[in-house]
Amino acid sequence: MPGRRRPSRTGASTWSSPRPPALADQRRRRRGHKRYDAMIAAYFADMRQVWRALRRVCRPGARVCFVVGDSAPYGVHVPVERWLRELVVQAGFRGCRFEKLRDRNVKWKNRKHRVPLHEGLLWVTG
Repeated sequence: MPGRRRPSRTGASTWSSPRPPALADQRRRRRGHKRYDAMIAAYFADMRQVWRALRRVCRPGARVCFVVGDSAPYGVHVPVERWLRELVVQAGFRGCRFEKLRDRNVKWKNRKHRVPLHEGLLWVTG
């Protein structure tokens, strides 16, 4: 599961998305200024709300398609496709499949990491 519930300061329940510890470590080691760990957590918390809203308005059997790509800030792989699949199922959709369209970050010689990335269609079935 990409995140967990935790109590907020007000006592209401909020969603806590993943904050890969390796990402925070790399940011500190490289003296990075961008808080990718916090940005990733916020992105998946927002996507959880999107999937829940879509589940409410989609008819049974509806199909939804998102273009998604994985990421590797500071060279730490973020499995976007896998974590979104988990959120889709949690929202009540029957399932999903990923259709790879292309590899990403393979042309550039000056890239800062060697993590193979891809982009594709995430087909979700209601």
